[in-house]
Amino acid sequence: MYRSFTDRIFGGVCGGLAAIIPLNVWWFRVAFALLTLITTGAFALLYLLFWWIIPQESLAVRQSGGSGRLLLVIILIILTLLGWVASITGNFQSPSGQNLFAPILLLVLAIAFFLRQVRG
Repeated sequence: MYRSFTDRIFGGVCGGLAAIIPLNVWWFRVAFALLTLITTGAFALLYLLFWWIIPQESLAVRQSGGSGRLLLVIILIILTLLGWVASITGNFQSPSGQNLFAPILLLVLAIAFFLRQVRG
């Protein structure tokens, strides 16, 4: 999976998903926007994570593969949804009662950004 160079508004993540999964790119854009509103920003952070970890397609070089990245994207979407559901049901709290969803999501983003910087 690669971020789209030609079908993009922000980072090309939705265009890249639409290139792999046979749906119109606007379905992915609307889904990310609605899920961002519903989860109070969790999917916006997930979009940023995808922007960092998924490479952009090259128009000069024919790229193939990327099924591992697609699997990673699907797993991260499911984990984000499950974490959000656990957070609103009260199952994702520290012993003191603080919600841990946002701090853990930010920690995952920080680790992904660090690994991207180390990898080059």
